[in-house]
Amino acid sequence: MGMRLGSVVKRGALVLLVVVVGAGAVAYVKLRQAGQTQVEGDMKLAGLSAPVKVLRDKLGIPYIFANNTPDLIKAQGFVTAQHRLMQMELFRATWRGEMAATLGPDLLPSDIRMRVLGIRRNGDKHAEKLSPASRAFFQHYVDGINAYISAHPGDHPLELKAVGLKPSAWQVADLVALVHYVHYTHSTNFKAEVVAQKLIDTLGLERARAIFPLTINPDWNDGKPAPQASATAAPQTAQLNIAWSDLNIAPDDLNHQGLGSNNWAVGPTRSASGKAIVSNDPHLDNRILPGTWHPIGLFAPGIQAVGAALPGMPGILVGRTQHVAFGVTNAYGDVQDLYVETRDPANAEHYMDGARSVPFEVVTETIQIKDKSAPGGYRTQPLKIRFTKRGPVITDHPGLGPKGDKLLVLRSTDAERLGSEIGIEGLLNTPNAAAFDQQVQKIDLMLFNFVFGDDQGAIGHRATGAVPIRSGADGGFARLPAADGSDDWTGYIPKDRMPGMFNPPRAWVGTANHDTRPQDFPWYYTNYVSPNYRYRRMGEVLGAAQKMSVQDHWALMHDDRNLQSDVLRPRMVAALANDPAQKDLVQLLSQWDGVDRAEQAAPLVYQALYREMVIGTFTDELGESVAKDMLSTWYFWQQRFDALVATPDAIWFDDVGTQGKRENLDDVIRAAAPRARALIAAAQGDNPANWRWGKAHPVRFVSPLRRNGWGQELVGGMSFERSGSGETLHRGVYDFQKPFDVNFFGSMQIVMDLADTQKVEAVLAGGVSERHFQPHQNDQTKLWAKGERQPWWFDPAQVEAHATKRMTLSP
Repeated sequence: MGMRLGSVVKRGALVLLVVVVGAGAVAYVKLRQAGQTQVEGDMKLAGLSAPVKVLRDKLGIPYIFANNTPDLIKAQGFVTAQHRLMQMELFRATWRGEMAATLGPDLLPSDIRMRVLGIRRNGDKHAEKLSPASRAFFQHYVDGINAYISAHPGDHPLELKAVGLKPSAWQVADLVALVHYVHYTHSTNFKAEVVAQKLIDTLGLERARAIFPLTINPDWNDGKPAPQASATAAPQTAQLNIAWSDLNIAPDDLNHQGLGSNNWAVGPTRSASGKAIVSNDPHLDNRILPGTWHPIGLFAPGIQAVGAALPGMPGILVGRTQHVAFGVTNAYGDVQDLYVETRDPANAEHYMDGARSVPFEVVTETIQIKDKSAPGGYRTQPLKIRFTKRGPVITDHPGLGPKGDKLLVLRSTDAERLGSEIGIEGLLNTPNAAAFDQQVQKIDLMLFNFVFGDDQGAIGHRATGAVPIRSGADGGFARLPAADGSDDWTGYIPKDRMPGMFNPPRAWVGTANHDTRPQDFPWYYTNYVSPNYRYRRMGEVLGAAQKMSVQDHWALMHDDRNLQSDVLRPRMVAALANDPAQKDLVQLLSQWDGVDRAEQAAPLVYQALYREMVIGTFTDELGESVAKDMLSTWYFWQQRFDALVATPDAIWFDDVGTQGKRENLDDVIRAAAPRARALIAAAQGDNPANWRWGKAHPVRFVSPLRRNGWGQELVGGMSFERSGSGETLHRGVYDFQKPFDVNFFGSMQIVMDLADTQKVEAVLAGGVSERHFQPHQNDQTKLWAKGERQPWWFDPAQVEAHATKRMTLSP
């Protein structure tokens, strides 16, 4: 849910910009008035059993007070649609594979990808299997959305018309499909499997395995690489010579980074207040305003909650309830496998399942494409999707491999785990941390690390999702189906054995997308996780702390200490020490303390040199294209590269293009330094005294209607220099191929002290409302950039005291 939509709706911005620029101040005032949703007085919401009160504070955050849970969730759907209807409609069109019908042929690849993946198909099937109670929970939210759409067309955002979207009724299946879409964004392992296959194609299996991802859990095994559960059979692979263009589900942007987040909780003995404190800052591509999260307060008998929701999902995913506070990160459990399947040589409409020839299952869909030159303004394109029993064929064209008879099939749990509940239905009213742990174990399809604490002092962590138990090889690269046709997914890891902790003696828990498996974990879980730099830094601070305040937790979320630099910085300084041309760089690096400050030059020198080092290490062996794919997938190689650095004469540092010479790590560094210098100088000049990390490393917030070009500021855009990096708790990840602009960062920051019964303290990198020319589109962004926080009210009396707008929803 990041920048993808921004590039496809920017044409709509011209409608608004022309009005503003052409007509001046009068038009601007009228546009502000016309674009404002109703936030005071009475509005009708049919189906309520009693009036519902909606109060909004100075940030525009809505706090909903209802007499019962159905009315509460119905009102949440209504209010969310008031603030985010265009965002919701765009997301729905995305996972349905219907973007080309609104925005034209540029979106056809996205539509094909979503339909092959089957997000909508699986959501439809799953919705039919929900229990009556679960279906009712989601239906209440749907009823609220639909009431707003049908009964209040005059209140709809002007942006819908600018984009060309006409809202239509929602179904429970749409909300379930959102869960499947979130699941897809979490389970990025298939991309890493494609990269692994490309390494196998280039190097052969044994040599490729030497640079496969390395997972290290600092909590056990003395911080050494944590072994995966042993495979029961030797891995089998095939030579495919695969390219991204072979895939009908290839991502929009091949420079795919690892999503990430931080969350942690401390128990009473480490808390200044004597109660548990929970902190969370989810890292997302949150550059498109108003951002991913919708903050909200929910109040009804038995429910008292404040936090952040995803538009289209009832309740909250991050926040505090009456007894429990909780936050999330991506757990990266491996729930996808690529299978190398074989077409029947005697029948192109069949595939081989063991020794049997089996017909493909075929689904045919029709994609509508906006086309002014076509009759009626639209043309259609048929899409034929073939399936084996394991999933959709994602290379459906003349086959891969030496004989051209190979196909890649994607198997994913979201097509198979269609349970009777989603698992989020009970998050609003769990009585304690233990019950919360039991509740999140019901989640099959979203791969979160929940960290939580309760008002009695208990703290815990639990990874969610149904993760397959595999026979044969692990899930790190493309696999061959079992020769006898049997199912090599033999079950699922028991939910109460998924990675987690409860009240550990150290009195803190935390996750940073790292390897969280406990010692002696008996199953393969994943081989694609974040390097452990952020988690180790978290542990350094939390493990030494005694009485942490909310301010201390806030400071830790803004911590710019880069532990990864401790591995390479001394090597860089030593390698360049005797090079007169790099004397100034050596001085900067030798005096640097490893803190990625925006105003300093040293972090920029380090990042540029680090990047050029890894390019120089791998490009000669892999070739430019394969090296680009691997290096663009940060989590695939970073921890492994650190291990290689420990062996400076490793074969990977040798340049295969030089004859009669064996290069080492120092040679790679010396060769990288002039390239790094040139990269920086091209943007900031030749004088290192003028270099600044923040200048090279900005985060740019944009309207979905105007991502590039003139007029961005008129529609809410703004830019800020950013400290931190991909390796720090204060996150600022950049696209490896497009250094150094930030594209993943803390989309929200929140600290919840269970001793504070009045509020949580938080800020969004964005705002509450998507509507342009309104203050709440981006007002929290400015606070976020300054490192400030605001109260989100938890106590109903405080909500009343700080309300600036009052509205009643009436039956």
